[in-house]
Amino acid sequence: MGNKQVMTVDGFVDANQLGVTYSHEHLIVQPQIPEEKYIPYTLKNQHASTEEAKLFSKAGGKTIVEMTPIYYGRDVRAYQKIAHEAGIHVVCCTGFHKELFMPKWFQDKTKQDLYDIVLDEIENGIDGTKIRPGVIKIGTSFDTITSQEARAIEVAARIYKDTRIPISTHCDKGTMGMEQLDMFEKFGVSPEKVLLCHIDCKYDIDYAKELCARGAFICIDHVGRDLENQDEFCVRMITELAEAGFANRVVLAGDMGKIDYLPSYGGKPGLAYILTELKDTLMKYISKQDFWQMLIKNPQRFLSGND
Repeated sequence: MGNKQVMTVDGFVDANQLGVTYSHEHLIVQPQIPEEKYIPYTLKNQHASTEEAKLFSKAGGKTIVEMTPIYYGRDVRAYQKIAHEAGIHVVCCTGFHKELFMPKWFQDKTKQDLYDIVLDEIENGIDGTKIRPGVIKIGTSFDTITSQEARAIEVAARIYKDTRIPISTHCDKGTMGMEQLDMFEKFGVSPEKVLLCHIDCKYDIDYAKELCARGAFICIDHVGRDLENQDEFCVRMITELAEAGFANRVVLAGDMGKIDYLPSYGGKPGLAYILTELKDTLMKYISKQDFWQMLIKNPQRFLSGND
């Protein structure tokens, strides 16, 4: 990949054309575990997801990074149709979630097998299409990295070194960020090339600062969960990170892969929220320059590998 190019569901796009970018969202998703508690985390209505994407676009959004990986209900054909109808870019991902959501065959595959599966999606397309991913995903469990997750990290590191496609991770409830970076460094990937997601879920601002100081990008992506208090904690975390000089290491998203969070599915606050209510709140505490850096410049740098 070129230093200033990003792979979207419609092919390469210049990074400077991505505009306002949410770095961790779900448009079509379905956890592959037949338990009732996962039903609210299933978004399968393409029309509703398209309407939500249109609201995002109307509010000024331009690019959504869709972080549904292998065996989690990923539907790249739907992402492409949503992108076209909403007039936005969508970047999809390859790779694997935490062990709970890995395909049953994962543990039976060798690391070379797993490498070949992911590389094939990158080089040839996903699920019989020519649609290629722009991000590699890995996930770890709450307060631990299992042996299977460690294998996924090693595979992702090797894929990154061979393709330079950036790595975005699931940190369960914000945990294991440091440990993920340790493993990636062990396998030759510097923290600057990794985006650690859900860091706000740990409710530890010093921890977030330490991750930024180490050089990683972090994603504050659970905004919209505390509307009664105007997302008080997330606002404070973003403010303190900016005041500490880490605005250049932070990206934003809503991770709104649940019907409860999307007006088009009957929930709230929706994909427009960051660009409307949250922006109004944050403008009381941080500069416009820092806000737009988190939503435009930093995603461009991360996704293009131009950091």
